[in-house]
Amino acid sequence: MKKSILLLFVAVLSFNFSALAQESVLKFNPIGLIFGTGKVTYEKVLTEGSSVELSLTYQRIDLGEFGKVGGLGGQGKYKIYFQREAPDGWYVAPAVGYKSTKYDFSGDEGLGIKVFNVALLFGHQWVFGDNGGFSIDINTGIKYNSVTIEGDALWAGDGTGLAGNISFGWAF
Repeated sequence: MKKSILLLFVAVLSFNFSALAQESVLKFNPIGLIFGTGKVTYEKVLTEGSSVELSLTYQRIDLGEFGKVGGLGGQGKYKIYFQREAPDGWYVAPAVGYKSTKYDFSGDEGLGIKVFNVALLFGHQWVFGDNGGFSIDINTGIKYNSVTIEGDALWAGDGTGLAGNISFGWAF
């Protein structure tokens, strides 16, 4: 009897894992590393046509005699897939983000910038493999920034701008 229950339990778990193929995607943006910014993203499929995506961004740049830049940020997206094959295909995504950056200039007072933004993005994500595999996500769109500056600055920064991202990852 115990063996039958154990076998049934293993069979149910196996079925659930195979049914959850491509339910998640873990991604990173390698291009940002050129500019001292690391971005890691996790996407979770909610339905056949939608997913939610959360990103964490870390920035650290040493500008030598000019000082240092450091920051932390995050973004949340709700992706709506047109072909109802999430996480693969064309999508539109409203997004909300926040970033706090500190500029420490050598021999001068620092500057802090906090940015809250909302965006509307349009993109495509490719997932190579039927049961998960390598993924590429490219998007572009428009965003509105609300900027708070702590310290002396010549630029306020509120307004609209372009947004975009390219990420590589693994769907599982």
